[in-house]
Amino acid sequence: MHLLLLDIDGTLLRVHGAGASAIEKAIASVTGQPISTDGISFSGRTDPNILRDVVRENGLVPRPALMEEITATYTEAARNTIVEADVERLPGTDELLSLLSKRDDIYLALVTGNVEPVAYQKLRAVGFAHHFSVGAFGSDHATRSKLPGLAMRRATENTGHAFSMANTMVIGDTTKDIECAREAGAHSGVVATGHPSSSDLAALNPDLLLDTFEPPELTIERILSIFC
Repeated sequence: MHLLLLDIDGTLLRVHGAGASAIEKAIASVTGQPISTDGISFSGRTDPNILRDVVRENGLVPRPALMEEITATYTEAARNTIVEADVERLPGTDELLSLLSKRDDIYLALVTGNVEPVAYQKLRAVGFAHHFSVGAFGSDHATRSKLPGLAMRRATENTGHAFSMANTMVIGDTTKDIECAREAGAHSGVVATGHPSSSDLAALNPDLLLDTFEPPELTIERILSIFC
C-alpha cells in the first residue's frame, strides 16, 4: 500500500482572503492594536511560523505565552471566518480524492502547515474532510519537514500497515513541499496550482510535476508510476 500525504492550500483548495483576515483579527484582538499581513508570505509555511512573522512585522515580540493565546484565538476566528463561499476547490480535486479513496492500494493523509482545526474547517467547507482520517499539522510542529514522519506513523497506527518513506509521497504546490519531502526521505509530487510557476517547481526536479490534477485517472497513473 502507498501513502499519499497531501497539502491543502494551493493543492486541494484555495481560500480567498479569509485566512489572512482571520489572522489579522486574531492578533488584533489579543494585542489591542491594528494588524497587517501585507508582505508576509503564507505559501508552503506552517501557521505557527506565519503567526510569528506577522507579530514581529507589526512591532511586537512573539513571546511563548502571547503566541499560545494568539494561536488559540486565530483557531476560533478561522472557524467563524472561513466559510464555504470563501473556499474554492481546485481543478480535478473532487474526482481525484473520490477515486483515490476507493482504492485499496493507496491511503490518504494530510501534511499541512495549518493547525489541525483550521485544516479541517477548510476541508469541510468543500466537502473533503471525510477523505482524511489522519495527518500532521502546523500545530504538531512549526518545522514542516518534521510532519511527514509524524503523518506516516499516524497512518500506520490507523491502518495497521507498516508504511515507509519508500512508499510515501508528499504532494503539494510549492518548492517548500519538494524540500519537505526530500528532507523526510519521501517521494516529492507537486501540482502547479499555487504561487510558484511550473518552471520554478521543475527547477527543483521533483519526482512528479503536474499542471493540474486533471484528468484524475491519468494523475493516478502518474502517481503510481513513481513507486514502480
